[in-house]
Amino acid sequence: MKLSSAVYGATIIGALRPVSGFQPVQQPFSTQAQSQITRQHPSTKLFNQLNQFDVSKPVFDLFSLRTIRGDAIIRYDATNQSEPIRIQLYAASCLLFLASPTLAEALDFDPLTLPGRIATVAVSVLSGGLFVRECKKRSNQLNRIEKELNTEGLPIRLPTNALSDQRYTKPIVLKQLRASKSIPPRVLALYGEDEKLKDALKGLWTLGKRLEQASVYVVCIPTVGSSFRAYEWVLEQQSSMDKTIPWLADAYDEKAWRSYFKELTPEDTINPSFLWFGLNSNGRSIGSGANEVPTWLQLLGQHFRPTMDDFELMDAPIAVASSEGGEAALSQSVQDFYAALTTGNKEAMDGTLSKTESSQVSEVLNAGGRVDSWTDCLADGARPEGMEVSNAEVIIVSDTEAYTTVIESPANTGLDSATLLAVQEWTRSSSEKKWELALHQTIPWDAANKAQGTLRCDCRGCVALTRTPERQTFGGLIG
Repeated sequence: MKLSSAVYGATIIGALRPVSGFQPVQQPFSTQAQSQITRQHPSTKLFNQLNQFDVSKPVFDLFSLRTIRGDAIIRYDATNQSEPIRIQLYAASCLLFLASPTLAEALDFDPLTLPGRIATVAVSVLSGGLFVRECKKRSNQLNRIEKELNTEGLPIRLPTNALSDQRYTKPIVLKQLRASKSIPPRVLALYGEDEKLKDALKGLWTLGKRLEQASVYVVCIPTVGSSFRAYEWVLEQQSSMDKTIPWLADAYDEKAWRSYFKELTPEDTINPSFLWFGLNSNGRSIGSGANEVPTWLQLLGQHFRPTMDDFELMDAPIAVASSEGGEAALSQSVQDFYAALTTGNKEAMDGTLSKTESSQVSEVLNAGGRVDSWTDCLADGARPEGMEVSNAEVIIVSDTEAYTTVIESPANTGLDSATLLAVQEWTRSSSEKKWELALHQTIPWDAANKAQGTLRCDCRGCVALTRTPERQTFGGLIG
């Protein structure tokens, strides 16, 4: 991401909607024909359990020189109709120019001169290089598509509601899961050592309500021999009596999930401490990584956007909690912060901010970013005057650490509706002290548009990160 000066109202850009691939017409053979094929070729699987042609049957791909799932090739051909033709043209051009001296003699043409021979070899080498390059791109795309399709058989159990006697529903594979919901859910899978999983889950736990609003299920798989259970760990962190975690699913068959993650492990990584990947509602990969826990807020802004209408996100104006103790005090601190932010009250803002510098803001500054002071951010024309704040959630980790998430609705954006997701980190020295804002982050978050930028603020002011055009590598799913 390129760095720029901080402007509070981040703009948002339209998301690209993937085009679904064409599905082949399936004509089941007669029972007699099936029996004959089975007798002649007992190892050939032509039909699935529904008596339909099995399009996932592996086939040999000439350009990749390996066997690939048939449905992966079907999906590739549906979305890359010109690339196979381009590969064939490069191959034909290479062979034609390479054989041109021989063809000239066979057809009784004048023999090629030395410069002519050099030119044909040069063009042949160029065409061959382009052919190899396109074949590698094709192989990488097929590899990614095949990995995505391999996730369809992974089993999962969804969390039940608070009234159910069971913690999870009956197991279902991911392909069935997407077909069983009116709004197909997204999946975020985590695998790794205990401490890495706790680090990742802490960030997701603070965004739990937003994961639910984005129809995201998180699956957590510990390494072999570990006794770590994500459900019990998250319940220990929750201060409320609520024993349901609507965004945390169960892997059911951890062996199958570990086997899949083993296939994803990069060749240059022997024992990764942490692996993760995310799938959108169509089962396509939206991101993956090894060893480093990603910034979940950016992932929500770009790929895990809310599945509900923007107006549904704004249905609950922020208010002071009715309960006593930390929640009420923290809710009041949130209101004080937004009152100072929208009115430009610098003195009130200074009283809300912690004096400790945030490492996330320092990270941007060390990379060459620029910070805009609160004096500049609260000035007329720069502050988000008239912004509505709603749908707040309070997460208290301990007497000295807490988080809040809020839906912001800036005014005068030029759009009919635009919402942003804000996350605040709060600290205090003891339970008797006032909550102080250590870090404020915000990112565009609505159903139709990808986030173009994100904002981070601490006691020094605000820094902005803007999204640069993505470069397609066709790697995906870690490898």
